[in-house]
Amino acid sequence: MEIDAWQLKTIIRETAKEAVEEYIRRSNPTSDEITYSKACLRYGEGWLDHQIAIGAAKWIRKGVYQNSPKIFSIKQLDDLKYGPSSQLRAAMG
Repeated sequence: MEIDAWQLKTIIRETAKEAVEEYIRRSNPTSDEITYSKACLRYGEGWLDHQIAIGAAKWIRKGVYQNSPKIFSIKQLDDLKYGPSSQLRAAMG
């Protein structure tokens, strides 16, 4: 498979974008957190409950108590819902 300059530029741009997002997540981990209720609004309650049921979406409690909020990773949920970026998929395939 041979790639042209446009595909290479797109791959490099998307890879750099992922690297910057990962750096932001590692330098400020709370920027990647979303509560269950906000995740339901953003992704849909049915979809989120299904991902939890099949074990694809992992959550942690923010505190030690039973009523402490469930926290998800925005990146993990985005990867599950949308997969790789559309530009990257177009460049690769």
